[in-house]
Amino acid sequence: MLRQALRCHAKLAARLPLRIMHTEDRDDDNHAWMWFGKLAPPHTQLETVPRDALLADMRAHATCALALLVSAPGFGKTTLLSQWRRCLLQASDGACVAWLSLDEADAEVNRFLAYMLLALEEAGLDIDGLSPLARSQRLDEQPQRTVAALLQALARHGRPVTLILDDYHRAECAAVDEALLTLLERGGRWLRLVVSSRNRPSWPLAALRARGLVHELDAASLTLSMAEASQIFGAALEGPALATLHAKTEGWAVALQLARLWLARGSGSAFGLPSFSGRVSEVAEYLAEQIVDNLPADCREFLLETSLLERFNADLADVARGRDDSARMLTRLSQFDALLVPLDPGRSWFRYHLLLADFLRARLPAARAREIHRAAAGWLARNDDLVQAVSHARAGDDTALALRLVVDAGGWELVLRKGIRYTENLLSQFDELATRAEPELTLMHAYLQAKLGKEALALELLRLAHVAAQDTPALKRDYGAIEAVVHVYFDIFDDYERWPVSGNAAQQRIPDDPLAQGIQLCARAVGSLAWGRMDDVMQAVRAARVQMQLIASPLGENYCLMHEALALAMTGEMACSRQLLSDALRQAEANFGTDSSLKGIVGCFWAQHLYWQGEWKETPPWIRDGNATLERTDGWLDVFASHAEVAWRTALRLEGLQPALSVLDDAARTGRERHLDRLVHLVQAWRVDLLSQCGLAAQALQEARAADLESAAAHSPVPGLGWRRLEAVTLALARLALANGASAAAQARLEAAAGVFEPAGLMLPAWRLRLLALVARRKAQDGNVAPALVEAAMAPVVRFGLSGLLLETGPAILPILPDANSEAGQSLGAAVSQLRGWQAHPVRRRAQFSAKEMQVLALLASGQSNKAIARGLDVSENTVKFHLKQIFQKFGVDNRAGAVSQAMQQGLLSP
Repeated sequence: MLRQALRCHAKLAARLPLRIMHTEDRDDDNHAWMWFGKLAPPHTQLETVPRDALLADMRAHATCALALLVSAPGFGKTTLLSQWRRCLLQASDGACVAWLSLDEADAEVNRFLAYMLLALEEAGLDIDGLSPLARSQRLDEQPQRTVAALLQALARHGRPVTLILDDYHRAECAAVDEALLTLLERGGRWLRLVVSSRNRPSWPLAALRARGLVHELDAASLTLSMAEASQIFGAALEGPALATLHAKTEGWAVALQLARLWLARGSGSAFGLPSFSGRVSEVAEYLAEQIVDNLPADCREFLLETSLLERFNADLADVARGRDDSARMLTRLSQFDALLVPLDPGRSWFRYHLLLADFLRARLPAARAREIHRAAAGWLARNDDLVQAVSHARAGDDTALALRLVVDAGGWELVLRKGIRYTENLLSQFDELATRAEPELTLMHAYLQAKLGKEALALELLRLAHVAAQDTPALKRDYGAIEAVVHVYFDIFDDYERWPVSGNAAQQRIPDDPLAQGIQLCARAVGSLAWGRMDDVMQAVRAARVQMQLIASPLGENYCLMHEALALAMTGEMACSRQLLSDALRQAEANFGTDSSLKGIVGCFWAQHLYWQGEWKETPPWIRDGNATLERTDGWLDVFASHAEVAWRTALRLEGLQPALSVLDDAARTGRERHLDRLVHLVQAWRVDLLSQCGLAAQALQEARAADLESAAAHSPVPGLGWRRLEAVTLALARLALANGASAAAQARLEAAAGVFEPAGLMLPAWRLRLLALVARRKAQDGNVAPALVEAAMAPVVRFGLSGLLLETGPAILPILPDANSEAGQSLGAAVSQLRGWQAHPVRRRAQFSAKEMQVLALLASGQSNKAIARGLDVSENTVKFHLKQIFQKFGVDNRAGAVSQAMQQGLLSP
């Protein structure tokens, strides 16, 4: 087992302080080597031919959003792009022209975006807060958020920007394609993409071409003419000899350059080229072989041994080769630019032409290749390119080394520091056997699966790691942290009290490990919140925040702020709660950008505060941003529940019944997919609440019986895991009772539940219940409500500005509200106006439509025939007719135009 080989390392790690998270904030200069040769074209001294005709062609199509160069290797794509870049820079002093050379490691979308952003910044584009995130490769988990932020930067720049991507085929993948297509579609006003590739990208090129957005150059366009070939050789090769060479190479640029080098060495003549089978690639291979074989043995050995390195300088070459003469070897080879391409003006970094690299690698003995890969892995890891380091270790058949590199870099903490995509890319380099056999990798994988919402696999991997984790203190510590995170993500809190509730308890349980302490304290805070034990929440979350501040983790501190803010709101400390959320928003923007997923999560709780304060029309942007975040990133029950409730309640009043039902359908699906039973139960209650408010009492009753809400209300003790459900069920059943005229029953239910919440310190739920109880009491007692009861129920609304609770209660609260001329009444003026508007224009009872009926409606509105609708939905025409009949009945119309008109009036379709 590799674990045995790592035992000493693990014991040492257990005695050392935590590998703290602020390593992500190291000086950016430590990473500078990683983009040598990527952000500028090669600094070759080759006899390059000015491609005047091609450059003129590119100038004629300069307004196209995309210029695409596609050919096999060696046709001079990079040379042409370098010349085009020079032309653009010479044409304007302020031109913003970015260059990015790509390789296989850039196929991870966030790595690609990081380098792209740095290239644009190098060219003069102000990318603002994206810069430190790109340099440390800590971009948002959702690439489209980064793309959106870049589009904003381009718009602020307000002038054309050219981005040149060389060797795109090496980085192409679905996620990178999607990011670039978004830039093409939305950034075309400012951004010009110039892309070279061995093959056509998987983009909708035909559609882009039809819109005039693409200019394409292929291999035939890039072939060197006789006149251009003569410029390479000058007087050294003319007439029939040049014609022979041009014919044999077919104008292939790399073959001509190799031939120039071959002839310059006095190794032969153009007439000495043997006959080939018609494959021009054989010419280049023959020439490369002749050149390499004629080099001194030590130079030839140097080329072979360094060919495994994507890019290298003398230091990396020395380490990889186990020698100390690489600087001297590079000096001796300085005249061979066709072999060794310099990447910087100082000629300290180099790479091989891809064709030559393939030629050399095939000739390196396998045993020596493994030694070089392993040595290079260590250098790369020490210089902070863990992905490439692990790649070399694996290429060297050394899984133990690869594992040690991952552990030394932080193991599972990489998920926190670098994010989901980075860790996925790293783990993908290990096969399933290694991932499941080595507990360090198993824990990383478990954590990753939890963040991806895959409960069954995350728990299976935890069980797999559990036994091995008991053997080593460091592994046992890591297991405890990952287990806590997994349980939070999947709302597993049956045994939440086993996690520490105070800083002292955490220190005794996990000595000298602030991150592990902070994580378990956070888990205790979330578990205590789930059980409604607010004092424990405050104690645990404040202790957790101290630990997160100690290790300088803005991410961890931000989560602490959210947990504490929600707990404070539930206990009625609204001003303090709002202030903490405001701090969380500022921190999220400062550390992770204005369009980060973290800000989207904080925004879900911010929308909840706007809701409580009656600023319902301000919530939609936050709700939309929350939707985009929660669909693609991790979350826990509190954020899903807060977001869903605000979304459906505001949608009901601002948009109508059907949009609110759609919100609940989405929330139920999320609950089922993530196995969040409490969220599913909340949605069941909210659906009854919604239907009751819209006068659909019979349907609400059916839903209530199906969900057995009466039993849920009776078996949801407070404190206890069911407090959220009790609040939602009580509101739902009370509204159902009010809809059925059972006001006294509604009053009794609401007041009894409020009396349960108040002793537990859950004041906000109690306030909501008591406001609706006033409405029920007034109806039950013919309008008679004691002023003292009204004053008590209204006090927190007035004190904390919670007019949103009045909007939630609905227009029936209007007769009970304070006089408009009183101080309290004046503070509620905006809410009263809104309620009166709703009273005059109540929510319309809209029929519910199935997903299939909504699809038919959408196609109907676009003017599709029954036959076209059937074909589009892959159903029979009879099925379409059946759905149309149902739609007509629900709308009360008898034709297609009437159905479309009603759908638009009711907000089911956009006009």
